[in-house]
Parts: sequence; structure tokens; C-alpha cells
Amino acid sequence: MLNEILNNDLDSLLNLIVRIDDEHHKLPLYGRLKAISPQFLTIERKDGRLTFIKRKAILLIEPVKNQYESEVV
Repeated sequence: MLNEILNNDLDSLLNLIVRIDDEHHKLPLYGRLKAISPQFLTIERKDGRLTFIKRKAILLIEPVKNQYESEVV
């Protein structure tokens, strides 16, 4: 049940620019949420690189206020 709720919340963020805080980085990661799988999230960075983040390591994920490409770091 909880996984289903989390998946629905993540689906609403698909293709939006998000900020992700995780256990392995001191600074937040920013990028466009491109894919959601049972174990990983995929974000596209401003320079076009894809970054994979373990779902277990995510502490916070939220959309940024300004959804313009210039906001992606």
C-alpha cells in the first residue's frame, strides 16, 4: 500500500525538474525526472548526462518552483 502511494506521488513528478536530497551527497541533486523503476530514479542533468539514484537512499524529492531549464544544475 505504501509503495503504491509513493509510486503515484513519483508519477506526478515525472518530466518535472526536481531537487533530490540523498544519503550519499552533501549537496542536493537537480535534474529532470526521466524514469522511475522499482530500485532507481533516473534524472537528466542540464548537460544531458543521466544520473541514477537508488530509491532507498532518497531522503527528499520535490519539484523546483521555477521549471525552466536554466534551473537545472
